[in-house]
Amino acid sequence: MRVTALYRYPVKSLGGELLTSARPAERGLEDDRRWMLIDADGTFVSQRTHPHLARFRAATYGTHGLRIFRVADGELLVDLPDARPPADSTSRVTVWDDTFRAPTIRSRQLETALSLPGVRLAYMHEDVDRPVDPRYARNAERVSFADGYPYLITTTASLQDLSRHYGESLDPRRFRPNIIVETTEPYTEDHWSVIEVGNHAFYLPKPCARCVMITNDPDNGQRDPAVMRQLAAHRKVGNKVLFGMNAIWKGGAGDLRVGDMVTAIT
Repeated sequence: MRVTALYRYPVKSLGGELLTSARPAERGLEDDRRWMLIDADGTFVSQRTHPHLARFRAATYGTHGLRIFRVADGELLVDLPDARPPADSTSRVTVWDDTFRAPTIRSRQLETALSLPGVRLAYMHEDVDRPVDPRYARNAERVSFADGYPYLITTTASLQDLSRHYGESLDPRRFRPNIIVETTEPYTEDHWSVIEVGNHAFYLPKPCARCVMITNDPDNGQRDPAVMRQLAAHRKVGNKVLFGMNAIWKGGAGDLRVGDMVTAIT
């Protein structure tokens, strides 16, 4: 098995970057979901309630910069050359059940581009503490602004199987993976608990329960409920619909690279 693709999403719920290599760390790939859109109350804003956010993608540049582009034509809409504010000025922010303090950025350019008056960006400085669910963490690991886990791993055979049921090829970006592994057997990842990827190891504590976001077209945000219906028909356990595996970095050295060998340990 090998890595076929690597993705990171600098801003939670915006489109991200397809990479050839990336540096893994405790919270996720370097700069993955280290920014998050928040409303006036500090609550996170996502494609669940604002599917049009799929029309935008984010990318980092230089040491402190963040840019947001329109997916349709690549036009640069927001340029924040100093998007890593210091930790000495923070606001109360909430993502799901977690509430903590983080530096925030106000930008009229951002509000206009995303058509979301009053929206701000929260930044996860190194001093921001957000632990992984202790029921699944091994060593009190921390997570970024991702929903719950630092990494999401999917496989080519599972995506192909779902695409077959759906009736046409599904873009993997719907499922917002960080690492896509080439496999021949659908859902073999269900049985992985530890894998080695290149020079790194990952725990896979639980499958990922999916939400309405997988129905959003990753280019324009248009929803197709048939994606969830087809997945639920084959991958529903209790009241949850599962696709992909949540993962926690166990350790390693150097970068992950497309083409790296993947070995299931247990």
